[in-house]
Amino acid sequence: MRTRLILVAVAVCVIAGALLWLGPFRGNGTNVLFICVDTLRHDHLGYAGHERPVSPNIDALAARGLVFTNAYSQAGWTLPAMASLFTGLYPSATGATDFHHSLSWGLPTIAGILLDEGYDTRGFVSHVLLTPRHGLNNGFRKFDYSVLQTGHPHDTSTAGRISDLAIDDLNRLEEPFFMWVHYFDPHFEYLGHDEWSEFGDEPVERYDQEISFTDHHIGRLLDALGERGMLDRTIVIFTSDHGEEFGEHDGEFHYTSYEEVMRVPLVFAGPGIVPGETDVRAQQIDLMPTVLSMLGVDDAPEGLPGGNLLSGTYESSPVFMERDRPPGYHQRAIVDGDLKLVAIAPADTNLIPWAVRGTFSEIQNVSVGTYLFDLSEDPAETCDIYAQGDKRAERLIALLASFMDGEVAESDSVHIDEATRERLKALGYIQ
Repeated sequence: MRTRLILVAVAVCVIAGALLWLGPFRGNGTNVLFICVDTLRHDHLGYAGHERPVSPNIDALAARGLVFTNAYSQAGWTLPAMASLFTGLYPSATGATDFHHSLSWGLPTIAGILLDEGYDTRGFVSHVLLTPRHGLNNGFRKFDYSVLQTGHPHDTSTAGRISDLAIDDLNRLEEPFFMWVHYFDPHFEYLGHDEWSEFGDEPVERYDQEISFTDHHIGRLLDALGERGMLDRTIVIFTSDHGEEFGEHDGEFHYTSYEEVMRVPLVFAGPGIVPGETDVRAQQIDLMPTVLSMLGVDDAPEGLPGGNLLSGTYESSPVFMERDRPPGYHQRAIVDGDLKLVAIAPADTNLIPWAVRGTFSEIQNVSVGTYLFDLSEDPAETCDIYAQGDKRAERLIALLASFMDGEVAESDSVHIDEATRERLKALGYIQ
C-alpha cells in the first residue's frame, strides 16, 4: 500500500510538472514577440562575452531566458535566412534564394498558421528584401515597412522609428498576438552615434555603436510591454539573420560561410521558459516547429526538417547551409559534430537577371573548392584539414551530396526596379 501511495504521489507530481510547463502556453493566449536584428554577430553581445558594454537590454533578456550558444543561420544573408525562419524549410525549399525570387506562394508560414489560430499577427520590418514583393508578409494581418521611406540607408538610422511603430501598435493589438520586429541598423554602412562614440570610429567600432543604438530601442519596446502588463504573458524570441565579417578571413560584410557569418544569437524568454544556457546546436529551421509546439498548435506542416528546441528531447542534427550570393558561387556547407565542411562550386551568372546580377569587386575569401575544419580544435577556421587529406571529409561529402539532391522549390519571379536596385547597391549587395 505504501509503495502504491508513493507511486501515486510521484505520478501526481509528474502531471503537475507537465501542467506547469504547458500552462503558460496552451489555451490561454500566450503572446509572441519575435525580435530579429539584422547582421548581428553572436559574439558581439555582452552576454556572449563581448569586451564592450554594447547590449545591456539584450543581456537582461538573456539573463531571464534560455540562451542557445551554438545557433546557426541557414544561409548567411537576409532573404533566404528569414524565409527559413518563417517556414521551417531550407532555402532551396522556400524558393527565396536570390533577389529575383520570392517566397514560394502558398507555403505555410508561422504568421499564417497563427493567424488561422486566432492570433493578431503584426510585422514591422526595415529591410528592402523583406517587403511584400518577396513574400515575407504572408500571414500578417498588418505588415509595416514604412521606415524604408525615411531616407538613404547610409544616412538614416531606423531602430528608433521601428520601435515607435511597434510600441504605438501595442495599444491596438488584440491578444494573443504574434509580432515580428526587425531591426536593421548594424547592417553596412555602420553609422556613428554620439552616445557611444567612445567605442571608436573604425568600422567594427561603429558596428558596436549600431548594436548599442539598436539595443537601446529594443529596451524601449520591452519596457513598453512591461508597462502595459503584457510582458508576463509574452514569449520573447531574440535572434539575427546572420553575422558579419571584419577581416577574420581577409574579408568584410557577409559573403562567406565562415562562423562569423553563420553563427547567430538565439534567446527564448518568457512564461514557462526556464532560464539558463545550452550549447545544443540549433538552426533557423527549428524556429517554426518550436513556436508552434510551445503554443500548442497541432496543425503544423508535415515533414519539417527542424525540431522543437524546447521539447527537452531535442537532439542536434547536421546543420545544412546554402547560399548563392555572391554571384558566381554555389556555397554549400554542413556542420556535424565538431566538423564543418564547406563546398564551393562555380555558378553561371548568366542565369541571373541583369538587374540583380551586379558587378562585384574580387572577393578574396570565396574560392571554388572543398574545405574541412575541426571546430573543436580550430574554432577560428584557420586550418583546412581537407587539404591535408583528412578522411573524415568523406562522410560529410556524402551527407552534403544527399542533401543537395533534395527537392528544389519553384519560386515566383520578382522584378527589381531601379529604385530597389539602387538600395541594394547602397547596402553593398551589388555594385
